[in-house]
Amino acid sequence: MTEPALMARRYHGKSALVTGGAGFIGTHLSRRLVAYGADVVVLNRHAGSLADGAELVLGDVRSEASVNALVARGFDYVFNLAAYSGQVPSFTDHEQSLTTNCLGHLNLLEAIRRLSPETTMCFPSSRLVYGRTRYLPVDEDHPREARSFYGIHKRTCEEYCEYYGLRFGVKSVALRIANPYGPHDPAGHNRYNIANWMIDEIIAGREVTVFGRGEQLRDYIYIDDAVDAMLCAAIDHTAAGRIYNVGSGSGTALIDFVRCVIECATRGGYKLVEWPQEFLQVETGDYAADISRIGAELGWRPRVSLREGVARTVEAQRTASKDSAARLKRAA
Repeated sequence: MTEPALMARRYHGKSALVTGGAGFIGTHLSRRLVAYGADVVVLNRHAGSLADGAELVLGDVRSEASVNALVARGFDYVFNLAAYSGQVPSFTDHEQSLTTNCLGHLNLLEAIRRLSPETTMCFPSSRLVYGRTRYLPVDEDHPREARSFYGIHKRTCEEYCEYYGLRFGVKSVALRIANPYGPHDPAGHNRYNIANWMIDEIIAGREVTVFGRGEQLRDYIYIDDAVDAMLCAAIDHTAAGRIYNVGSGSGTALIDFVRCVIECATRGGYKLVEWPQEFLQVETGDYAADISRIGAELGWRPRVSLREGVARTVEAQRTASKDSAARLKRAA
């Protein structure tokens, strides 16, 4: 069930809390929810790129009091996108990674259990729970052998969801999202979303660094498709307790992704370098998602091709850059 008109009717008048809702995925999700007529509250540590029409509450999921005060309002849906992202940073700042990713998630589940038991949680997990892949495409039954604290924390949060569902009846669904990309705030994203970082660098005419020969396969999913999957999973009661892969369903070599961006941007370049040790130790190998489960059970499928998604992103980023330059000129 992913037809926009039907989705809009089902979310109209519903209430949703989006934690981390001023980040990349959260902003797109919040905008869509607002467009569908939902009442949206964003919990974020800073203002960021807030969706027009959403209510901003400054706070932190690590604060039990803050979480309790919000969840007690009785939302229909909670989308937990609050996260400390990145495989390598999760080693260098393991405490923040642990508390944000795990404690924050646990605070939300516990608050839902005690204060709003009818709420459904949608949790965007990650392909990184699988670790080094043993076969392609990767289905949901693939062994979970994360190679970083970030992947371990995502896996742990999935288990929290499972436990709260079995023990207390809390409704949740987890989506193992591949490599999302799309229009974003250049000042607000970090380079651990490698796809968006490379797009920004190439648009600026700079040369991006590609590790090895660039043959590593990744599954790139356009942000609109990822948002569709989250909305589809959250609102379908049959998805409660389930885990789904979300991706394009095919692997693309990193070098081919870079070349696609260069072609769409008509500028920029790349250079091949040896793998840095800190990245090599967390490298998971090739990845392509098996998305047959979510297609069969929920009717979701990606709609935007890689070429179309990259072209849309390049155009959006250029427009945003021009608008920002114009605002600065008027303010001068």
